[in-house]
Amino acid sequence: MNQEQLFNIFSERFCSEADFVYRFCASVTLNEKEAHRVTHKAFKAIADSLAQHGNDEYPSMSLVLHCTREILSGPEIKPAKLDAFDPAISELSHIKDRKARVAFAAADICGFSHEEISTLLTGSTDGAKETANLLAGARETFYGNRKQTVSPLMWSWLAEAVDDNIPAALAEQFAQLRKATPAFDSVASIFRLRRGQLQLAIQKFHLSQRDMEKLKDLVASSEIRHTQEAQRIDEISTFEAKRRLMRQLAFAGIVLAIVFAVVYKSAPRKPQLNTLDVLSYESVALVEDGKDRLDLPTDNLDEVKEYLGSYPDLGFKPKILTAKSTGLNIEGASVLDYDSTKVAVVVYSDPKRQDKILHFSMSGETADLPKSEPGNFQGLIYQTYASDSLNMIAWNSAPKILSIATGSRGAMELAEFVRRGQLGM
Repeated sequence: MNQEQLFNIFSERFCSEADFVYRFCASVTLNEKEAHRVTHKAFKAIADSLAQHGNDEYPSMSLVLHCTREILSGPEIKPAKLDAFDPAISELSHIKDRKARVAFAAADICGFSHEEISTLLTGSTDGAKETANLLAGARETFYGNRKQTVSPLMWSWLAEAVDDNIPAALAEQFAQLRKATPAFDSVASIFRLRRGQLQLAIQKFHLSQRDMEKLKDLVASSEIRHTQEAQRIDEISTFEAKRRLMRQLAFAGIVLAIVFAVVYKSAPRKPQLNTLDVLSYESVALVEDGKDRLDLPTDNLDEVKEYLGSYPDLGFKPKILTAKSTGLNIEGASVLDYDSTKVAVVVYSDPKRQDKILHFSMSGETADLPKSEPGNFQGLIYQTYASDSLNMIAWNSAPKILSIATGSRGAMELAEFVRRGQLGM
């Protein structure tokens, strides 16, 4: 793989995080114009030194770091007209300290860990105490608790407590504080409701396709820009010829449309893929036969990305979950080729629990599947399904890309695996 190919891969990795970073900036600044400006400035900084970021395990963290530095070091950012924001988001304006708002948005909306938030604020993971104090103050301001004082430690680890994910080193101390705080259950209940409102509200802030193209231009190499300019010139030069041709073919097109309608009604239909049944069968087969059924048996994540990214006529670009951040190992990948569609699958294994999780990706939307009760894990909106031997969760990993994770674990554990893998992308 030459330098230009590597450069293009790095560019795509960062551009795929554009919406995530923009939503983070919007939630912190409460100003869509500033969110645009800060996001573009972060991409410009990355573009100037993209080669140095080629080995970044978490490209989203690199971009959010650049955005946070801009937000914290620049002049005070005043919220825009708050009626443009969801009420749950606009109430963040009560949190005046910019560091506290960064910590709050990173923790309650984006699902960052304490260590990651400390890195955002201080450049290292050593600022855990400052992070805890900022989160405690911000959460108390936003969620409110006038009946009883809640310990700053409990406030700062509230999300982890609600998700039963308190670190072992704090578990005993936290349990004692929780027992001594009668108001905890009430605060936790309010937190669950408000966090869901925050996560749903922030989903509406998307960069437009035009903005995405601007970001891609920032990180594109000069060779790519030259190629794109040549393509645009060629498109313009052929536009008139195509228009004349379309006029000449208009009448013929009407006739062909009538013929097509007749043939379509009488022609045999291509069988539709029963996604859940087929992937349930494939999951059992892959678990039982292991590496013998994989097109690419490997424990190297980069090899999996290159294999799926270069697969001919796949029709979409799969979002590959990072194994390291999930605590599982990569076992390999395959592409299942059906008449109606192609399905990419990556297999992850857990040697400690001796089980596997399979991540399928294909063209489509969750709306294509049977209706199911939706779930929400730290901003991951998913649908749950089950068979006799395994569970499934389905979500949209990107527009027009349907992802399904299957395994013997419960739906919440599968959602946690996906969320951790997404944060490591």
